[in-house]
Amino acid sequence: MQEQRDTGEHLLKKLRKGDKAAFEIFYHQEYITVLYTAQRFVADIQAAEDLTTEVFLKLWERLSNFDSLPAMRSFLFVSIKNACLNYLRSEKRASAQYQELSYLLEQDSSEGIANQQLMAAIYRYLYEEIEKLPPQLKRVFKMAYIGGLSNEAIAAELGINNQSVRNDKSRALKQLRLASESWDLFGLLLLCLKIKSL
Repeated sequence: MQEQRDTGEHLLKKLRKGDKAAFEIFYHQEYITVLYTAQRFVADIQAAEDLTTEVFLKLWERLSNFDSLPAMRSFLFVSIKNACLNYLRSEKRASAQYQELSYLLEQDSSEGIANQQLMAAIYRYLYEEIEKLPPQLKRVFKMAYIGGLSNEAIAAELGINNQSVRNDKSRALKQLRLASESWDLFGLLLLCLKIKSL
């Protein structure tokens, strides 16, 4: 445990000095969490990726202002929600997603920050579990639930039939359910990815 803390403190010191290699490490650790958060609100994948990149650029410009890695993560979480809100506003998409995000941005109490940090940790954990799936299941899962592709589009792109896509999605969800059982996170996975049906 001490080693992990020292590693974190060492990374923080390098980040505060503007060390590019340290920032690249932090970027790779946090990118998927920020991207998943963006994709909760912005359906356009390219736009979500662009917003995520912009948020990391803002962090880079302010590195010396932070005294802890959790503070940096909180900054990323709040910034990506603000960026999504601005994007939705500029696109005139006053939808249920816009309303949900507006509500989240009003929660600026310490409880709200704690919830944000918890969600970031859950996203990180789920991403790690998704990355452990067998290659075919992982590919189909990401295309369906992150890329937003239909079963038909996935089948056409991979050269398989619709039933194979459904089977792969079902097997992927079963493995993630088993991996998440001890944390009781499977319901949160379904909520985060807005999974309704296979």
